[in-house]
Amino acid sequence: MKTKLMMMAAIAAVGMTLVSCSSDNESLVEDVKPGKAHVRLVCGMGVSVSPMRAPMTRAALSANGKALTDLYILDYDKATGKLLQVLHQTSTAADFAEPDLTLDYGEHVLKVVATRSQEPTLWDAQKMTWTVEPNILTPITATQPVMLTSTKTSDTFGAEKEVSVGIGTAATVSITLDRLVAKLVVNSTDVFPDDCTTITLDFQEHRTLSWTTMDVTEAVNNQRVVDVANLRGTTGTVLSYFVLAPKDGYQTDITLTTNRTEGNPYSTITVPGVTLERNKVTTISGPIYGHNQGFQVTVNDAWSESTNDIVI
Repeated sequence: MKTKLMMMAAIAAVGMTLVSCSSDNESLVEDVKPGKAHVRLVCGMGVSVSPMRAPMTRAALSANGKALTDLYILDYDKATGKLLQVLHQTSTAADFAEPDLTLDYGEHVLKVVATRSQEPTLWDAQKMTWTVEPNILTPITATQPVMLTSTKTSDTFGAEKEVSVGIGTAATVSITLDRLVAKLVVNSTDVFPDDCTTITLDFQEHRTLSWTTMDVTEAVNNQRVVDVANLRGTTGTVLSYFVLAPKDGYQTDITLTTNRTEGNPYSTITVPGVTLERNKVTTISGPIYGHNQGFQVTVNDAWSESTNDIVI
C-alpha cells in the first residue's frame, strides 16, 4: 500500500511539472514578436535587380531623358487594407529609386508613384497637407495621406506591387511603373508677334491622384499660363503640357488665349471635345495668333519612338 501511494505521488508531481512546462511554453509563444525584414524595392529604368551588383553612389530614375524628382511609396497591409507606413524619397537620396524598406512579415501592397511635377504634396481626407520628412520611412499614426497633388503636373508614373515578406522570401523586388499622364501639345504654325507675352490654357484638369484607387479624382477648372516672350519672331513653335488622366481618358474643351504687352489679346480660341488619354499625345496645331485660318486636332497613339514605360 505504501508503495502504491509513493507511485501516485510521483505521477502527480510529473503531471504538475508537465502542466507547468506547457504553461511556460504558451507564455513564450505569446511573447514572440512579429518578424521584420529588409526589402529593397527597385523601380528604376535599366537598373539591375541583382543583389550582387556593385553598389552605386546614387541611383537615378528618368523617362525620355528627363529625371524624375520625387518617389512616393505607401505600404498597405494586404488583408486589411490598412496603410502602415509612407516613404517620400527625393532625388537627393543616395538610394533614390532603390529604397531599403523595413516591412513586417506578412502580405503587403506597395503603391508607388514617381513624378517630376512641381511641388508634389500629400493630402489627407480634408485636403490638408500631410507632412512627411523626406527620405525617412514614416509609420502612420493619427491621420494618413489619401491623395497626391502638385502645383503643376508634369510627367508622372505609378503602379501597385504585392509583396510577401517572411523567412526565405526575396530580399529584392522590382516594380514597373506605367505613365499616368497625357501629353497635350500646342503646335503654333504662325509667327509669334514682337509684343506677345503669355499664352493661357483654360480647361478641365484632374489635379489629384487617389491612393485608394490609384486613379485621378474629379476634374476642376484650371488655367495654365506660359511665358512666351522669349519666342518672339519664331515660327512653328511647340508648347507641351502634361495632364493627369483617368484610366479611360477624358474629353474637355480647351480655350487658348494669346496675350500681348498692352490691349486686348490677339486671340481667344475654344477647341471643343479635346481627348486626353494616358501615355498618348494630343496635338492642337494651327495659327494661334492668326486663328481665322482654323485648327486641326490630332491624337497620336504612340507616345514617341522611344520607350514609354519605366523598365526594370
